[in-house]
Order: sequence, then C-alpha cells, then structure tokens
Amino acid sequence: MKRMFFNAFGMLAILSAFIMVVLSCASVIPMATSITNRMEGNLDSIPKYQYYVSRNIVLTLYEMKSGSSKSSITKSGVARVVDDSLQVSKSTPCIVPKTVSNPFYKTEDGRLVIGVVFEDDDEKRLWFIQDTPSAQSKFHFAWVTGLGEKNIIEYGDAYYTVTWDFKGAKFKTKWQAFWLNFAANIKGFFQGTNVSGAENEPPFLLIKMTKDENLRGAKGRTIQ
Repeated sequence: MKRMFFNAFGMLAILSAFIMVVLSCASVIPMATSITNRMEGNLDSIPKYQYYVSRNIVLTLYEMKSGSSKSSITKSGVARVVDDSLQVSKSTPCIVPKTVSNPFYKTEDGRLVIGVVFEDDDEKRLWFIQDTPSAQSKFHFAWVTGLGEKNIIEYGDAYYTVTWDFKGAKFKTKWQAFWLNFAANIKGFFQGTNVSGAENEPPFLLIKMTKDENLRGAKGRTIQ
C-alpha cells in the first residue's frame, strides 16, 4: 500500500512538473497594441498568433440581419447555417483569418478592432475593440448599439446576446451551468488560458505568445 502511494505521488509530481514546463514555454495574456508594436511586421503579423476569449461565453440568437436568412449558400457553394445558440469555452482557440477583407481595422479615433473566428466559416467573426487608443488598454467585445438590448454582438449574418460564465444561458438544470463552467476552467488551467480580470468585467481578447515572442501558427478552432 505504501509503495502504491509513493508511486502515485511520484507520477503526480512528474505530471505537475511537465505541465509547469509546458506552461512556461508560452503565455496567454490580454491583447493590447503594446504587443502589436513588438511584433515583426506590426499589425500585419496579427493573423499569425493564436487567440482566446477570457471567459466562458454563450451566444444566443437575437435577430437576423436585414435581408439575411437562417440558412443560405455562399458564393463559393458552401452551406451556411445560423445557430440559435453557441457555447464557447475559454480554452477554445481562435484565429484572425487572412482570407477575408479587413480582418482588423482602426476606428476614426485610433482604436484597433480585431475579428476572430472559431469555426470553419471565416465570415463568422467575433469583433473585439480596444477600450481606448492607449497601447496598454484591453480589447473587449465590440457591442452593437441601437437594437434596444444590452450585450449584443454581431456574429456572421445575425446578432446575438452574450452571457458569460454560462450565467443566464438556458440549461436543463441549474447545476449544468455550474459543471460546464467548472470543467471549462479546469481545461483552461491546463492550457494556460485562465487569465483573470475584474469580477464583473466582460470577456476580453487574449493572445498566446511563446516565451521568446516568436510568432505562433494557429493550431485550430474547435467549438465546444
């Protein structure tokens, strides 16, 4: 029994050490233009990095854009379907697509706006906008105004309301949101994507950088 205990303890220590080594090789931090200023090629290098959202979020369909339908065929012949709801955990990787026009742009007051995608459709982008032109300010959701509701964003051909930490989302039981959030946070811990903000702070954009700040290629964009 004692030998089994020490064997289990040794395996746990090795696993913990391995995780710490992996996490030390790369860091996930809030996106800011102070980071883009250090990139080789500056803004043109934005699509070469991996991105995440700081909180577990649920998108719920609010309404379609004018002239859009819930199912359509793109010019390239790809079927496009609008989801009624979409669940995205903080450990879900996303990218800034290079195949679309204006993957990022600047507003008239100098703030940078970045669109990231989780799915195969590069037109389904979540837009984040810099809080202020300051080089250190974070990128929060680019909220849509004028629709009569709060916390609405544009996503593909539709507008969605956003809740985070799975609060306010419609689950079968009150415990489902708790366990989904708990599981996502555990996965986020092992992936190094648990980056804390203020208690009631809306989700903000994160960027993953290697320790020596070499550019990182996108690994995937899995929806959970």
